[in-house]
This record gives sequence, structure tokens and C-alpha cells, in this order.
Amino acid sequence: MESAAALAPAGSPLHQHWQAEAVRLREAHWGPLEDTVACQQALRQPADLQQRILARAAWLAGQGPLQASLRQWTTAARWALAALWLGAVLAGAGAVLGVLGRPDGTVNLALALLGLLGLHTLMLLIWLASCLPGLPATGTTLSQGWLWLTRKIARGPDAALAAQAFLSLLSRTRAWKPALGLFSHGAWTAFFAGALPCLLLLLSTRSYTFYWETTLLSPDTFLTLSHWLGSVPHALGFPLPSGQSVAQSMAATSAPAPVQAQWSWWLIGCLTVWGLLPRVIGLAVCGLWLRLRIRRLRIDPDLPGWLELRERLLPTHQALGVDRPAGRPDAPLPGQGRARQAARHAAVLAYELGADIPWPPVGLPDAIDDLGRCDSRADRARIRQQPPARHLLLVCDARLTPDRGAAAWFNELRHTSADFQILCLAGSPSRRLVWQQFLSQHALPQAAGFDSWLAHLGSPAHD
Repeated sequence: MESAAALAPAGSPLHQHWQAEAVRLREAHWGPLEDTVACQQALRQPADLQQRILARAAWLAGQGPLQASLRQWTTAARWALAALWLGAVLAGAGAVLGVLGRPDGTVNLALALLGLLGLHTLMLLIWLASCLPGLPATGTTLSQGWLWLTRKIARGPDAALAAQAFLSLLSRTRAWKPALGLFSHGAWTAFFAGALPCLLLLLSTRSYTFYWETTLLSPDTFLTLSHWLGSVPHALGFPLPSGQSVAQSMAATSAPAPVQAQWSWWLIGCLTVWGLLPRVIGLAVCGLWLRLRIRRLRIDPDLPGWLELRERLLPTHQALGVDRPAGRPDAPLPGQGRARQAARHAAVLAYELGADIPWPPVGLPDAIDDLGRCDSRADRARIRQQPPARHLLLVCDARLTPDRGAAAWFNELRHTSADFQILCLAGSPSRRLVWQQFLSQHALPQAAGFDSWLAHLGSPAHD
């Protein structure tokens, strides 16, 4: 589970889809957000609904507290997981102390194996069975404890929303099973990471007597069991006790010290091969499985909240360039000539330019004022409060689709400037043609280029 969160750094596909899901759930719970500028930013992306939904969500999350809440929840989740895994390390050490903690230093090998590997084996078999096709993924006690602890650490109005969006995203991409597997295998890996060093330390500093003890079973049973469990560790270099060692460990008298050392390494080998190794392999398998699921992340446009965005982010009028013809421009306002006399000489203004287009223009003369970028209602209000310019060049991004809102704003600017022109940058020839048609329909003058506009300012007719 922690690996799933670790796979979501800012800008990664998982983080982008997590943001989008959080925005979708927030709007579903508390109503639509103000997204005029967000949609305009999204429309600068290629004509792909998924990319535009992700771009819109990224802008909305960045403008509000949601992005900070996602970061806070991720940090809390990692701390909670670190605490639980630290508890697993301590549990592993405690299990070894419980198995080897008899005052007389005797260790029943059968009970030691059961105490160190019994629950682990049972949980591993349950996990393998849950991976069968058709079985639903259900949360474990560890995962529920992790979520509870994360909620205690991450507090705030959007903390629950972040968790709900994350779990919803995992469920929809069928990544819940590998995420649970990562959490479980990680916890058991931490368990054995605490058990093995503790076992080595105790066996290196104290003297123990290992024995097999039974009332119902025959000595051959323990011989078969010890050889079967020790065969794989023996292939990795751990010693394999002989039949004589098994017989000596079942006798009333203590076995020699070399036999006790063999049983010590045999126990360490069993814990390594049958405990730690399967969990490390399971951790790697679930990590790869989760990565494959994450790579298949896709936006489902039919989900509530995203279905309504299709027309706004992929407008059907985009190919035409204009959503609805507007009326002819109004006549100049009364008294506008006096306002123009008090206006500044010339200015340039960027209208919703993409971030890849530098601003202000290179080579802008000092005598020409830069009004900055106009991307929001606040920017329009700021520009309205400034003295109007006699000569105004509005620079637009031809990759966007002009609409009635843009036409109304252009008309407003034209009413405040004696000489108003529009320059279109970027965009393909087809997109520039759309803008030419739009400007022609609204009788808006278009500048051929920045240099030609500067030459236009220097002509005698416009001094």
C-alpha cells in the first residue's frame, strides 16, 4: 500500500488521476467549482478528453487547498505505514524471545517452527487463495489499522476526501489486490527482518538445547520433516542434520554441542527460506502487478462529474471556431474621445497565452506599456481600473477556440482604445484560419505581426 502512495509523486500518472478523482468527488459532494480558467487551460492541451480532464483537475487542485491535502494525506500514510512496519519488526523480535525464552534454555523445535512460521504460512495461503480470479479483494486487519492511523495523523476537511479518492481509484483500476498484497508482504518482511537478527543475536550469545518431543508421532516423522524443511536451505548452504542428529535430539540426554549448532543453523535457514524469502518474492510480484495496473489508468468519461465535462472540454463547435454568431459591435461610447486624449500612448496585453509562449515580447520598446497577462476575471478587473491605451495590441493564443465571452471582452477593449488590433500566435494554419473568420465576423482588426504593429505605430497617420 505504501508503494502505491510512493508511486504518486507530483506529476506522475497516479498522482494526476488521484487529483482528478478527488476533484470529481468534491464536486459530487459540494457542487461544481468555478472552473472557467481551468477549462481554458485544459483547452490548450491536445484534443483528448482524458488529458483535458487531468489538466482541469490539476489547475483546480493547485488553486485550492486540495493539492496540499493530498500531500498531507500521502505524508500521513507513509508515517502510519512506517509505524505499523516498525511494530511488525518489534513483533518479530518478540516472537523469537517468546520461542527461546525458557529459563532452562531448552527449545522444542516443533513448537519453535509453529511459533515463528505457523501464522505466516496460514496468512500466505490465504493470500494465494485470494489471488484466484473471481474472488473479491477484501481489506485486512492491517490495512484497516493503517487507514485508521492515517486518519488520526492527517486531519482537515479534505483528508477523508483524499482517502476516498485514493481507494476509489485503486478499486476502479482493479489494483486493490496488489496494493493489499504489498501491505501484507511488507509487514511480514518487516516481521522477519526483526526476527532473524534477534535469533542470530540470541543464538550467538546464549547456549540452547534443541530437541524433538512427541507422544503420538514416531521418530521417522521428525526425520522426514527435518529433511523436507531443510532441503531447500541446504541447497543455499545451510547444514542439514542427519538421522543420527535427529535421534540424539530425541534422546533423554542432551545432544553434543556440534549437533546443537547444526539445529541452530537449520532453524535460521528455515526462517530465511520459508519465512523471509516468500515474502520478499511476494513483495516484488505485487509491486510489479501494481505497476502494470497503474499503467492502465484511464479516465472513464461516463462517470458522474466527468460526463458533464465532455461538451465543455471537447466542444462540438471547435471545428467551426465559433459557438454562436454574435451581434455587430456597438458604436463608440459617448465621450470616448476625451478619454482617449488622457490615455497612454501604446500598450500590449496577453490574452490567455499558453505558458510556452514567452511574455512580454522580445524587443518591446520602453515607450510601450506591458499590461501583463489576462487569464481570469480578476485580471479583467485589474485592466479595467488602469488608464486606457490609445494604441492597444491584444495577443491571443490561436490554439484556443474563441467564444462569445472572448468576443464581449474584445469589444470592451475596443471601446476604450482608439486603435485596437489583435495578434494571433502559435497554432496550426487551420486554427489561425478559425481566428481569422472569428475576427472578420466581429469586425475586429488583426495585426499581421508584432514588427508590423510597431511600424504601424510609427506611421504619420497614427502619431
